[in-house]
Amino acid sequence: MIRMISNILFNKKLYVTVLALALIFLVACSSYPYKVEEVDTFAKCLTEKGVKYYGAFWCSNCAKQNKMLGTSKQYINYIECDPRCTKDDSGKLPAYCGGNVGNPELCIEKKVEKYPDFEFADGSRLVGVQQFETLAAKTGCIAPQKAK
Repeated sequence: MIRMISNILFNKKLYVTVLALALIFLVACSSYPYKVEEVDTFAKCLTEKGVKYYGAFWCSNCAKQNKMLGTSKQYINYIECDPRCTKDDSGKLPAYCGGNVGNPELCIEKKVEKYPDFEFADGSRLVGVQQFETLAAKTGCIAPQKAK
């Protein structure tokens, strides 16, 4: 009986230890390296400076850029280029569009061929994943610093 109780307690301790380690691992792997408030301010500044971010929901480099932006992407002037991102008869967008209505005509007009594509107020463009420092240098916005 004592041995059975001992085994149960050991199994519970093992379970709790594994759970705690898994939680620590998840937190460490998913931590966002920037202060959200700084990225929000930066994203708003980019929009105020006339920056447009052209992308597509299926684009892996856009996913990397979006991960950098985090929740602050909502403040960016983002243009979805995929024509499949249109509302159906009931007014719903496909879930994969992330709430973004496609504007493929504008993307064609602007000759967007690769994603992500950043267009600046002066008409210049940068294609590919851009570091915050690069976007800051082009716009005068203050790049967020990685949290220490």
